[in-house]
Amino acid sequence: MLNYTRNGSGEAVVLIHGFLGGTAIYDRIIDALIQRFDVIAIDLPGHGKSEAPEGDYTMYRYAEGIIDVLMAEKVEKSYWIGHSMGGYITLAAIEKNYTNIEKAVLLYSSDAPDTAEAIEKRTKQQEEIMEHGVGSFVDGIIHNFLAPDAKTEDVLFAKEVAYEAKAEGLVTALGAMKTRPDQRDLIDVTSTQILVIEGEQDNAVTPIETTNPNVSKIKTNTGHLGMLEDPQTVLREILNFLNPAE
Repeated sequence: MLNYTRNGSGEAVVLIHGFLGGTAIYDRIIDALIQRFDVIAIDLPGHGKSEAPEGDYTMYRYAEGIIDVLMAEKVEKSYWIGHSMGGYITLAAIEKNYTNIEKAVLLYSSDAPDTAEAIEKRTKQQEEIMEHGVGSFVDGIIHNFLAPDAKTEDVLFAKEVAYEAKAEGLVTALGAMKTRPDQRDLIDVTSTQILVIEGEQDNAVTPIETTNPNVSKIKTNTGHLGMLEDPQTVLREILNFLNPAE
């Protein structure tokens, strides 16, 4: 079973972090969410405090692990908030209808598959991690996740969260991202209400483009980690989306 925390009451909200993340990546918005919702924050395999994965993973297998948590907690319907790779996992769960996802928030994520260039880059990153370790990899890449003018404290915090990952967890996640499905057709036809939050200075993912009226989009003046760089805006938009009557 994956490591997770559950706090609060009300409608269930599932927090899924991304690559180089962990439940702590939501630290600046989670307390406010707990005041309004029943929040389940999950560490993916080999990230945070979850054990390293065994065997190859797909986005569907990651989603199944989250479903195991929800079944253990007897949660039948929920809102999902997925950051980056967590967004890929959320879309996989919506596609397969694994559970009743009433609404979803995709934070700095994408519906597009990896390009050939991105796949090649991830393969090299896998080799780098196995050869030089997590710390060296994190130090060399974390600046790409934040805006160029990001605060030093935000960069250091992102590093500390990423350092908790295990090499096997990162290598497995990179493999899963290389083979993730093209979800652009799903985004165009889904009946699930989805909020896309993307960063003006986020160069890590391909932006989501759709005319589906069930999918709304807003932008923050941030990089790939807006919940660190501008937590007030991210929180406000999430709350407006999940509780439009308030």
